[in-house]
Amino acid sequence: MRNFIYRAEELKDSLTQLRENGVSKGAWTGFDSLFDKYSVKKGSTTYIYAGAHQGKSQFGFELMMNLSEYSGWTWAVYSPETGSPTEVFAELLWVYLRKPYLVNDKVTASNEEAERAVEFINKHFYIIDSGLQDLSVEGFYTCVSEIENKGVKIDGCLIDPFTEIKTDVSAGVRDDIAIGQVLTKVRKHSSDNNYHTIVTVHTKHQQAKYKNGIPYVDKPTMNDIAGGMQWSRKGMMIINVWRCPYGLEDANGVPYEPNQVEITVVKAKPKIVGKLGSVTLYYDKVKNRYYELDEFGGKRFAYDNPDKPTPVIPTPSQEELEF
Repeated sequence: MRNFIYRAEELKDSLTQLRENGVSKGAWTGFDSLFDKYSVKKGSTTYIYAGAHQGKSQFGFELMMNLSEYSGWTWAVYSPETGSPTEVFAELLWVYLRKPYLVNDKVTASNEEAERAVEFINKHFYIIDSGLQDLSVEGFYTCVSEIENKGVKIDGCLIDPFTEIKTDVSAGVRDDIAIGQVLTKVRKHSSDNNYHTIVTVHTKHQQAKYKNGIPYVDKPTMNDIAGGMQWSRKGMMIINVWRCPYGLEDANGVPYEPNQVEITVVKAKPKIVGKLGSVTLYYDKVKNRYYELDEFGGKRFAYDNPDKPTPVIPTPSQEELEF
C-alpha cells in the first residue's frame, strides 16, 4: 500500500519544477485551428468517437503522422480493422507520402519517394497484430513493453478501434463496468509509462434522418457510445469526428462542402492542453490527408511549427484532380 501513498515533501522537486515552469501545452498537432483547441500531452489519452465511415481512424492516422514528422514521436499501432500489418504499413506510407504508395495509372509515388517513406515509417511505427487471438489491453501494453525492451522509446499508442480489445463482458461483468475497467488501465499505462494513447471508438447505431431527401445523422454525443458515461469519466481529451452532410447547410445557412469534416473537442483535461469547441477540416482523398483553409481560403495541409512560415502547397495536377 505504501506505493499508493505520497506526502508533499516526497514530491518537493516535482512541485518546485511545476511552480517555476508551470504547466505547458501539449505537442503541436499540425494545424493552426486545431492547435487552438487540441494538443497532445504525453502521459495522457485521447478518445476519438464517431459513427461508421466518418473518418475517425483517418484522423487518428493524421495525428500520429504529424507527431512523428514534427515532434519525432514513435508509435505502437494496433489497427486490425485497417487490415494486415502489411496493409497498415501501406496506409501509413500513403499518409506520409501524401500520394498513393500503391502503383496505379494516375498518381503514385516514385521508387525513390517510396524508399524514403519506408525508411521513415520503419523508424517511427511498430505494428501490433494478434492474428486470430483476442487481445486484452494488458496484452497490448505488454507488446509495447517488448518493443521498449529492444531499446526503443515509444511515445504514443493507437488502439483502433476499442471493440478489438477484449473486455470481461463475456465473463458476466456488466458492459459499462467492463469498459470502465479497460479505460482505467489505458489511463494508468499511459500515465505510468509517459505514453499518449489514442483510442478510437464506434458510436451505437444512429437512425438516419432526411432533409430535402438527403440522408444524414446528427452529430453524436458521448451518450451515443456504448458505456458512454465511462468514456466521459475516464477520458482526458475526447474528440468527435463528424462528416458534414453534403447537400445541406450549417446553422448559418452556409452549404457544406462534400469533403468537410467537423472536429469537436468535447472534453479537455487538463485545461492548458485544450479547450472545448469545434474546428472545420477537409479531407483530400488523393493525399489521404486532412487540411484546413488559410486566411485566403486556400488549402493548408499539416506543417511543422506554428512559429514557422506556412509552406507553399503545390497546385494539384489535372491527374490528381481526376483521381
